[in-house]
Amino acid sequence: MQIDLQGNIVIIDEAHNIEDICRDAATFTFTRDNIQAAIKELEVVAGYRYKNQDVMSYVEYLLQTLKRWDEWFVNQIPLVNNQAVSGNEAVYTWQVEYFVQTLNNHNIGQQQYNEFRQNAEIFCKRLREDPRTLFGITQATGTLIESIDTVLGYLFRCSGKYMDDFKPALIRNVTGTDALSEAVSWRTSQFNRSIDKETLSLRLMCMNPAVIFESLKKARCIMLASGTLTPLVSLHSELATDFPLQVSPNHVIPSDRVWIGSLTTCPNGTKLECNSRGTDQIEIQDALGQAVLWVSKVTPNGVLCFLPSYQLMNKLVKRWRETSTWQQLNDLKHVFMESRNVRDHNDIMEDYYKYVATSKGALLFAVYRGKVSEGMDFKDHQARAVITVGVPYPNTFDMAVKEKMKYNDKYAAERKLLSSSEWLLVQAYRALNQAVGRCVRHRGDWGAVLLVDARFAAAHYTQHLSKWVRSFLGNNHHTFESLVNSPNSLESFMQNMTIRENEDV
Repeated sequence: MQIDLQGNIVIIDEAHNIEDICRDAATFTFTRDNIQAAIKELEVVAGYRYKNQDVMSYVEYLLQTLKRWDEWFVNQIPLVNNQAVSGNEAVYTWQVEYFVQTLNNHNIGQQQYNEFRQNAEIFCKRLREDPRTLFGITQATGTLIESIDTVLGYLFRCSGKYMDDFKPALIRNVTGTDALSEAVSWRTSQFNRSIDKETLSLRLMCMNPAVIFESLKKARCIMLASGTLTPLVSLHSELATDFPLQVSPNHVIPSDRVWIGSLTTCPNGTKLECNSRGTDQIEIQDALGQAVLWVSKVTPNGVLCFLPSYQLMNKLVKRWRETSTWQQLNDLKHVFMESRNVRDHNDIMEDYYKYVATSKGALLFAVYRGKVSEGMDFKDHQARAVITVGVPYPNTFDMAVKEKMKYNDKYAAERKLLSSSEWLLVQAYRALNQAVGRCVRHRGDWGAVLLVDARFAAAHYTQHLSKWVRSFLGNNHHTFESLVNSPNSLESFMQNMTIRENEDV
């Protein structure tokens, strides 16, 4: 954005995302296909030597560099071919010093970077300002060269000071009818392996958000603002920055306009444990159905229900279709499910907002960290109740999460980072607090939050909730029986607030 930060004040809103955004900003993936497509375009431009004399020097330099990158990919293929295929992917990771050595061996490493940067900057500037002189070069090639320049810049900056903060991975992606069979031993005489497409990607994953945040520190002051910065301990260590002034005010909503409680048991009295093992059990799936059904029955207008994954959402809906639960939900509310597809999502939300205002109201199933859980406003009747299911830990099978956990354990003592288990807990509660925050959006709003999981009865599982959530929750932990029948039930709160709202009107 070419903003001069020196002496200025930077305010970052929605700052609970700052760690992830900084890591993502320094994480890059490009494929061998990208390299080869760029080579073809540069070869066409290089063919017009007489016409393009003034651009020839840096075009030819970049062309030779990308050919070395293509050669680099070819020479790394044996490494990834020896890895098992899981989920259509085979992955080979290096220690970063060995990865840099492979770059040095192909003359695309640290010693060559400055010359590459100079040529890349001239090329990209020319492509932006006068693309006619680079006729045939697409934006994709410009973006690729710029991306390689940027990520190598982070890798080699300050004489390689941040090298250890990156994890390089070579990924071989295979798609085809029998692609998964590579992970299993089969008799080749009986099976013909068919691979429709195979791509090679290099992913350089940044493990340390401080790599990016460091460049903001030239500002006079940086303010991080969010309704869900809790827990704060992670920000200091991850961003390698001290924040001497911290303000955590109470919520603007009066305490009598919010009901927050937890549900700890199934209707039959057994523990309601919503971890992955628990939600595989029919008994837990049915109990969740009964909980959502009851909340939908006593709540006017809108109900949001947040689940840890699309996989669990589909699993629950499948089970509830087999019983009468799904039909009962549809009798009570207009039921919607969050979609991964942007166009479908917009259509779904348009319908939800329309039907939530009707006397029947609407129920929306959504996923933590999805489109609904962040940045969307559900004020007043649009979300009179929010149901949160489980504690949304990141997927520890995801490569980036797995490597980040290893990185934190490696540097926990040296750099005062959270251990992998503590880091996972922080990530989980940031997502949970964001979902809970959809409920009450202004001082005159009102609503209820039901935290569904037996674990919330233990102090360990409430300590990272937002301060306002903890204070309203108190000891309001319920069995299914007490949730329905106690004087402090969700139903009595809904009845009371509905009467008050009608009187105000």
